[in-house]
Amino acid sequence: MHILVVGKSAFSREYGGHQVPITIAGHTSQLMRPLIRWARARGFAVSYASPLEPAGCLMTDPLDALPDGVLDVPFTDVQAAKAPLHIGYLSLEAAIRRAAEQQGPVDWVFLPYAFPLSPLLVSLRDRYGFKLALFLRGGDGYQWLDPQWPGAVEAFGGPEQARIAVGLYQRSLAEADFVGVASAWLGSVVEGFGGRWDAVVESPAAMRLDPGERVWDKAAFAAAPDIRTRYGRLDPTRNWVVSAGRIHPDKNLDLAADIFAGAGLDDWQLVLAGAGDDEGVGDGSLGGLVGDGRAAVIEVPPRVIHALFELSDAYLQTSLPSATFVDARPSSVTSAAFHGKPVVVPIASAGGVAESLSPENLESYGFDVRELRITEPAERAELVARGVRALARLRDTGLRERVGAANAQHAAESSVDAVFDKVWAHLGEQ
Repeated sequence: MHILVVGKSAFSREYGGHQVPITIAGHTSQLMRPLIRWARARGFAVSYASPLEPAGCLMTDPLDALPDGVLDVPFTDVQAAKAPLHIGYLSLEAAIRRAAEQQGPVDWVFLPYAFPLSPLLVSLRDRYGFKLALFLRGGDGYQWLDPQWPGAVEAFGGPEQARIAVGLYQRSLAEADFVGVASAWLGSVVEGFGGRWDAVVESPAAMRLDPGERVWDKAAFAAAPDIRTRYGRLDPTRNWVVSAGRIHPDKNLDLAADIFAGAGLDDWQLVLAGAGDDEGVGDGSLGGLVGDGRAAVIEVPPRVIHALFELSDAYLQTSLPSATFVDARPSSVTSAAFHGKPVVVPIASAGGVAESLSPENLESYGFDVRELRITEPAERAELVARGVRALARLRDTGLRERVGAANAQHAAESSVDAVFDKVWAHLGEQ
């Protein structure tokens, strides 16, 4: 069995003297990385095709590497002199051909985040004899299937061109051999655009995949050279309420700081973990929290991010639906729940966050934001107040433990083996 995984850069590595960073996203850190390791553990031949020049929120980790035995076949997206088109499509097909030449015919191509490559891969399927599995993670389901979405209209040069291009993308989903969606919510959106999907495939929880991997304690984690401190310092003597992901306005880190500042949890520390442009992150209430030792902003490599969830005492989710972003099902929330942590979470009108959490968690630590607009000062203040009340419930140790246990039970099927064994069972039906 030969699997080719195509997508963003999920591993920091050197290729041909060129340093390739990781693109930090839920589906790179928590779908592509464990998928490749899962496939190798089952004895599959695995090839991996990703951009040689990745973009987005990037991180370089000198201790990271592709798992042993994985064939690295990166592709480029350069524009040739005097050519009107980028030639990434040609480079990607060359990567497929190289994988087939070196490891035999490709049986399955796995594409986490289907847009924009799925139409190309559908067109190449018969030529190379592979089957195609698509995994919709977010905007590839709720944005690029909408021909009237302004981003599509702009990208394709007008409404009529967008209608045709989006139609080609929609057809590729219909013609794929398997379509997984990150959440049932995302599946309902895909259906609303006339698309199809076969199963919910969440990004698995961050977890130790090798029993021989290091088991951390807070003091060792706080002192580890692997952990880059951007602001403040980790305090291993405090309880940690964690918020992890890209450092980006979509994640509302200022909101996390305001909620934590108002909750009065004196023996707790807010730990913001992520990669991206941190300009302005230390402003506002977060700056005061960092100065008082009550907050820290850190960068954790994906190869050890599981340790942060294991060591945390609670999780704070603050990304909210907006005109440009909806969290279809954040892997960080799944990871916190899997490790038995309570999650303070906004109950929003869109997104699949709640699917990773137990009913007990939603009742005890959820706060309703469905009618509130974060862009309106008075409504933002009310949103913060509701978040403060929910976060303050962490003082109740018994409640934390009961909800954490309920979350662990609810998310038990989000382990790496459970998620990908389920996928493989579905593929066996194709």
